[in-house]
Amino acid sequence: MGDISSRELEGLRNSVQELSALNEIAAAINLSMSVNRITQTILACCLKKIRAEEGAVFLLEEGTAEIDKFRTFIRKWSASDRKTPFHLHESLVGWMIKHKSILVMNDPVNDKRFAGFDFGKLGLNSLLAAPLISRHSLIGVLVLFNKQAPSGFGESDKRFLGIVGTQTATVIANARLFEKEQKLLVIEEEMRLAKLIQENYLPRQNLETAGYEILGFSSPARDVGGDYWDMIRLDEHQVFFSVGDVSGKGVPAALIAAQSLAVIRSQLRADPNISIQDLAGHLNRLFFESSMPAQFMTSFLAIFDGASRRLHYVNAGHMPPFILSAKGKLRILETSNLVIGVLFNSSYTPGEVILKPGDTLFVWTDGVTDNFSPDTKEYGEDRLKAFISNKLGSNLSSIRDDLIIDLTQFRQSGLQFDDITFLIMRAM
Repeated sequence: MGDISSRELEGLRNSVQELSALNEIAAAINLSMSVNRITQTILACCLKKIRAEEGAVFLLEEGTAEIDKFRTFIRKWSASDRKTPFHLHESLVGWMIKHKSILVMNDPVNDKRFAGFDFGKLGLNSLLAAPLISRHSLIGVLVLFNKQAPSGFGESDKRFLGIVGTQTATVIANARLFEKEQKLLVIEEEMRLAKLIQENYLPRQNLETAGYEILGFSSPARDVGGDYWDMIRLDEHQVFFSVGDVSGKGVPAALIAAQSLAVIRSQLRADPNISIQDLAGHLNRLFFESSMPAQFMTSFLAIFDGASRRLHYVNAGHMPPFILSAKGKLRILETSNLVIGVLFNSSYTPGEVILKPGDTLFVWTDGVTDNFSPDTKEYGEDRLKAFISNKLGSNLSSIRDDLIIDLTQFRQSGLQFDDITFLIMRAM
């Protein structure tokens, strides 16, 4: 073997150091680390290998290519108290967006590419920057300042930072995907618990006495929804029931629906003899105070006395319920008031109707009629009326189950557009 020149020996030493540093970076990073920790780890290794005083990583916020959307991660390496101002980064990032290549400045004061910057005042005497490119897109910049050598950054420094930049971009992109996945898993678990909570606060059994029978159904369009139905037995003869539909969908609407149920139940426990109009007024005021300005709720609230078969109700902007008589005649309860939550001092006018034995009351939210077929036809109120009319003599459970089947078959493979909720009550 021939003698190795001092130049070749120095090159081998640099290669070994380079491989060692790259191996150190690879060993120090794992997928479960945060993007912040990854950038700090990589930056520390680069500063150590290249012997620069300071460094920074600028990362572009996902989904944008605006210069001012780059977040800055900085690690100070020098022992002095001086810290490089990084308001230079917008021009530096702008250059990287345009060129997407390694940038070396060993004489920044005379570098015309960044004319207008007083690098001497900034305390910068040399700069080395590498683009972070993932899937052909710039996601950030890795930059080192002030090489601890008078000659500045060399070709080996440039090559090393280029390799690190390429690997760093891939690692950061994968780490971001991992962070997204972890966040989605947390959200999915929270939504699962929210769905379970909502299912538990809705009634789970039919209510049946000698004077009446009540049951209901609710299916949110998303994991949770803004519809609710409820029934509470007040005494031997009287029962309260209601159906509500909060504007909007998902978690915000579900929270308001849960709060509304809690308000109603607490009021009924505090005063079982409260009138239905006073209950609606109290609910309206609390809803108005605790909800967003654009939120409102339609609601049908009722108290039925099984002994007198008298139904007292307030319809607060809700879909007018149907009553199917024991003889098959269908009529509509037209009396209505303003929706819940629009005006603080709204007053509510109650309605009253006598239900004869066998009369069936059907209350629903607009998700029932706003159910669409694949060719965008609406289920509609006429179809619902026909369905109810054809169920004369059927027990309530079969009416509920058959309606669920009919709605599903009408929708076929299409998505459920809105929360679907209904309540069926029959006088005995």
